Amino acid sequence: MLPLNAIDAITPAFARTHEILFHPFRLGRSWKLAASQYCGMLGAFFAPFPLLFLFLPSFNPMPHVARALMGVVFTLATLIFFGLFYLGLRMQFVNFEMVVTRATMIAPMWRRYGNRVWPVVAFKAILGTGLSLALAPFLWKTVSSLMNLSLNMPSFTPGQPPDPAAFQAIFSQMVGLEATFFAAFLLVKLFSTAFEDFVLPFYILEDIPLTAALARGGAVFVADPLHCILYLFLKVVLTIVGFIIQYISMIVLMIPVAIIGVIVVLLGAVVVGALGSGGKVLGIVGAVLLYVVFIVAMFWYQFGTLGYMTMLLEAYATYFLAGRYPLLGDLLQRGVDPPFTPPPVFPSKDERDDDGGPPMPMDPAVA
Repeated sequence: MLPLNAIDAITPAFARTHEILFHPFRLGRSWKLAASQYCGMLGAFFAPFPLLFLFLPSFNPMPHVARALMGVVFTLATLIFFGLFYLGLRMQFVNFEMVVTRATMIAPMWRRYGNRVWPVVAFKAILGTGLSLALAPFLWKTVSSLMNLSLNMPSFTPGQPPDPAAFQAIFSQMVGLEATFFAAFLLVKLFSTAFEDFVLPFYILEDIPLTAALARGGAVFVADPLHCILYLFLKVVLTIVGFIIQYISMIVLMIPVAIIGVIVVLLGAVVVGALGSGGKVLGIVGAVLLYVVFIVAMFWYQFGTLGYMTMLLEAYATYFLAGRYPLLGDLLQRGVDPPFTPPPVFPSKDERDDDGGPPMPMDPAVA
């Protein structure tokens, strides 16, 4: 497969995404595949934010019992964060195989990487914790400055305009806080993207140590730095554009939903008024159910649309690397196996409905 530049890799990425999600299109199947891609975002980076709260200066004056209790709470929260991180990182292995082989059965792919994922989990967790501890003093300095300004603001006198200097100082601190968070997020996201797009494919496809995969991924970047930097820039642009389109689509979808909701509320109010006191309980129950249905529908739509965007970005990264990694390029160009024809007594069944394509090789000689 010939190397594709950062722009040319976009078109086949769209084609592969549509092929997996919409050929054939079945609502439950397509949403499942998109949602699994979305879950992979949980494994992008591990930052023990709850545990870091124990090191903030504001906890120093707390009583020992309160500190111990907060320590337990934050430790449990960090363990939950780590569990979600492990789930997302293991799903990244599944999502990569799904894009490469057109596989559609999640469970077999999930089981395939049970032991293989742990070195990557340890590497990302240790590095994420180290970066979090290094960035925490800068973030806390900005947050503490903003809190001190808010607490020491001059008292507001009724009938008098507020002090513009105080509000300007608070606004400057808020801008600094936002800039600090954005810079930290950009640094972390850049590392995570480079690791997932240039290192993880080597580690998944070949039975090599993580250190060897890091060296292979770094060699690809060094061999063609200009195209790789342009690729990373365009991926950020595609991500931002994707989020904007998804947000606009949700707003457009909410307009008819809001109209239907208003009609249902008005009809419910008429029914409640007709039933008297007994209808109030029914109205409360109906309002709660309507709210739950609305929240579930929004989450369902979020998982599906953002999952589509995540799969598109995964396919984009795969096609960009494929021309620089012969094994990956051969797998992408390999067609789907011909359908299996069982004896006449059984109904015919397309193998693609089962696993969508050939299994992922773990040895280059096999491929």
